[in-house]
Amino acid sequence: MSDFFDDLQKQARSLLWPSQFFAWQTLLLLSLFSLLIAALLEAPDDSLAVNTLTTLSWIFLTCAVWWALSKNENEIKVADYSISAWVTGAVLSTFLFVAREEPHWRWGICSWPLLSTTIKALPHFVTWELEPHWPKKKDRPMLVMTLLINLILTSWIVFYFRVQDWVENYPSLLANDFSNSAFVTDFRGNDPEQRPETQGGRLLDSTADAIYNELNNQPWYQTERWLYTRQDRLEAISQDMVKTFSAPEEQVFWRMQVPDLKRLSDEGYLLTLRANWVGPVAGAQQLQLEKTCKILPVDKVRPVPVKKDEEPPVSKSTEVRCEEKSPEARWNEIKKKVRSDE
Repeated sequence: MSDFFDDLQKQARSLLWPSQFFAWQTLLLLSLFSLLIAALLEAPDDSLAVNTLTTLSWIFLTCAVWWALSKNENEIKVADYSISAWVTGAVLSTFLFVAREEPHWRWGICSWPLLSTTIKALPHFVTWELEPHWPKKKDRPMLVMTLLINLILTSWIVFYFRVQDWVENYPSLLANDFSNSAFVTDFRGNDPEQRPETQGGRLLDSTADAIYNELNNQPWYQTERWLYTRQDRLEAISQDMVKTFSAPEEQVFWRMQVPDLKRLSDEGYLLTLRANWVGPVAGAQQLQLEKTCKILPVDKVRPVPVKKDEEPPVSKSTEVRCEEKSPEARWNEIKKKVRSDE
């Protein structure tokens, strides 16, 4: 066992200890030394010194990785293609965008392919003596293809973050069916429990709660007056409810619709609340959600003193019964209007 650790120590020493001062191991040791000093000086009063040493540590580390992987014997290859420049680019992107008080992961990931391409192409344009020159003719097709491939990769990475922004800012988009999409994959499958609750469902639930608070136990004549002006009242309620969305950007894409009241056999009314999504959809369909509330007149004993032989007076009060379950998304085909020239 001791021989194993001795061999491991010798290999690590031969790898990391420079055989000469001008070597990549020297830069790596300088990086570790700068990081150690910065850790020892970690204090609010020495923030400038700590930041300077930390920056130098990253610069030394990036240069050491680039230098070490630029040697043929240290190249990292995949399918006989060197990816050393992309390893160096990852370190450089981390230094430029992530190793900060406020990390910018998105900028670092998006810039990584182009930074790696620059590192890959730089030796073909500049010598180690910093003399500029044009790349050889045999290397030019490879450089052009590398640039084009990494531009495509960068575009897909940026597009990925754009789609994530859409989903985060407009979560109701997840109600769409992405089975036919060429670039969006829904990993949730068909499990209804993993389906997100749309903002329209919350809008209907909040509106139903507001209707219950306004009408329940109110005199029936006031309820009928409220129902007569329901369109204006529900519009005002919905405007207040959309302000409480967890995704405020969706406010402009939801429309509250109230169809005509339906008279019930027991002298009550059936009020249907409908939320329509007018935002982008995956096909020629419209997303709708509905929630119904029954508004019924009930006899309620008035709390007034009465004589012993008299029955207490009764007045009509209001009882509101709304569906307890959250509304489910429903897709309706959009009927296109065809105009014919006469």
